[in-house]
Amino acid sequence: MTRSITAAVEELKSSIRQSLSPELITRACVEAGHRWRDRKLDPVTTIWMFTLQIIHHNTACQHAVRLLSGVIATDGAYCQARARIPLEVFESLFRRMTERLLRSTDVALDRWHGHRVFFIDGSSCSMPDTPELQATFGQPTGQLGGCGFPMASLLGLFHRSGLLVKMLVNPLYTSETRIASQLFSSLLPDDVIVGDRAYSSYMNLAKALRHGVHAVFREHARRPVDFRRGRRLGYNDRIIVREKPVRCPRWMTVSEFEQLPDQLTLRQLRYKIIANGYRSRTVVLVTTLLDADTYPLTDIAGLYGERWEVETCYRHLKQTMCMDMLSCKTADGVRKELSIYGVAYNLARSIMVQAGISQGVPPERISLIDVLRCLMLGLCGDHLPQFVVNPYRPGRIQPRAVKKRPKQYARLTHPRSQMAKVMETWIL
Repeated sequence: MTRSITAAVEELKSSIRQSLSPELITRACVEAGHRWRDRKLDPVTTIWMFTLQIIHHNTACQHAVRLLSGVIATDGAYCQARARIPLEVFESLFRRMTERLLRSTDVALDRWHGHRVFFIDGSSCSMPDTPELQATFGQPTGQLGGCGFPMASLLGLFHRSGLLVKMLVNPLYTSETRIASQLFSSLLPDDVIVGDRAYSSYMNLAKALRHGVHAVFREHARRPVDFRRGRRLGYNDRIIVREKPVRCPRWMTVSEFEQLPDQLTLRQLRYKIIANGYRSRTVVLVTTLLDADTYPLTDIAGLYGERWEVETCYRHLKQTMCMDMLSCKTADGVRKELSIYGVAYNLARSIMVQAGISQGVPPERISLIDVLRCLMLGLCGDHLPQFVVNPYRPGRIQPRAVKKRPKQYARLTHPRSQMAKVMETWIL
């Protein structure tokens, strides 16, 4: 057992060391067709500096140019160097790094009944109010023009360990049901994807089966459920046949709709949550895992219970790492920034996995903020320090309220330039 743990830790160490190596960055630039001159802020230096900027909670560019020792540059030169690197380089780097870390992490951690498990969920983030970003992403409809910020819709695919495998960035009002199947291509046959009721449509289940992927989704609230019908496997456990919808959805082409099977054989499960702190008491799941002996109801219910960890992953990204409000002012810049967020976050999560194995605790209990602080100080070398372990407090009940009072300022109801002119008339 000790030997296997040691081997897993060494595999993770090697993967983390190579995750942002100059060779990996240079290969991504060459394959993207990017050419550059031999200058102070070459792609390797620029991407390292960008990653350090994100690790330091997306600090200002004036501070970012001072984070890499031995490099003296202005913030303007640094921004120009980031703009010169194509978006394809950032996306390729994130993809390559994630594949490398995912392989080592998957070997280090136990699988669920022999399957790799992934969680899917959506979120959003804000960005500066510029005409290009307004035209590309849009803003909430309840806000007047010039009084709000553009927002992007995010759809993330997370590994069970917390690694961010892929993120789709779209305009704000983009249906998650329509684009969820785009993530299935990142999975391998026999993988398991877990999601909430937003993804339990007939189309997503059919496309998951087409890719050879198993699905565990919560049943939609509007879908009628009758456990008196179907082939009974056990108490609150049955096999059902779901018919193909009559109408083609507006977001799907007719040819794609016709390629879907006429019916699906699925498994429907129901269980009750009796623990304190949960809003829902009865949960109904639909899954393509049909074997009740191999996959008992209690195991699938426990797996769906782990889905809540994806909310913690988004909280780490948006609050701890300050991804809730981005800094770049162009559409390509926003996508580059989100790619580097994925790189920095996965680097920290991999260290959490390594520390969890070494310290004998689940990786999710390792403090992410403590890992980021060690990365800031350059202490995450071959010998990791003892990280803070968050206490295990299941069923803890907290009010959904904020203690700190907001500032007593009114909200903008008109663009700032118009309100400033009105205030000038008050003074006169």
